[in-house]
Amino acid sequence: MANTTFNGPVRSENGFKTISKNATTGVLTEQIVASSGGVLEVQKVATSGRDNIVAAGTTVGANNASLGTAATIFNITPNAHGSGIADAAINTFINKIGGNIVTTILVDLHGGLASGGTANDVIGTDGGAANAYIAELTKEVNGIPYRVEFACLEVPTGGDPDINLVCSATGTTAENAAVTSGTVLFNNGDLTLGLHSEISGGAGATLAALTKKYLYLTCGDATEAAYTAGKILVRIHGAAFDYNNG
Repeated sequence: MANTTFNGPVRSENGFKTISKNATTGVLTEQIVASSGGVLEVQKVATSGRDNIVAAGTTVGANNASLGTAATIFNITPNAHGSGIADAAINTFINKIGGNIVTTILVDLHGGLASGGTANDVIGTDGGAANAYIAELTKEVNGIPYRVEFACLEVPTGGDPDINLVCSATGTTAENAAVTSGTVLFNNGDLTLGLHSEISGGAGATLAALTKKYLYLTCGDATEAAYTAGKILVRIHGAAFDYNNG
């Protein structure tokens, strides 16, 4: 059927579907379905261009949403973590609602991470891997942070259960090494199931200035060992003053 131009609404009692046809096999794939009940279902979306809502896949771990299959609604690409954090150990998601940007970082310690042999060492990929930060914050991606949350969703075992969150101006610090120029955001003690803490103001101001933009997890005690369990959530709320909406 040739292209057709209509003047006025196009109506159907049984919904609309847009499809694509495989040039080799002839298989038809439904891309967008608008049902008669008013439900719009996107089966597949573009991976590039101004209309994309899902980032193009990469060769990094399938569990690494921050670099693989993360949502980029409003063209906000989630933060990359440092090479010293295993892809299997982290997922990062970003959502913009009105003038608020919410960055959610999920860390599965059992994804290849370990604590250090000295108190306050960085937690990262076992073996002293460099660049062991869990996120690099920028005002363009995360807005101006005003509130930070930390939660324990599964108690850490194997490695040190005393886990803190530190921000630093340096992104090269390795696992099993002390953070350079760090400011402690959360000094938690041993994590317990369901622990939830949040800060604003003082520590938040440090992030707001973005002079210390790398986030690290550190161990509060000397336990040089790999984690066998442990799940942590870090959430940053930022004001989108500097977000480029164009």
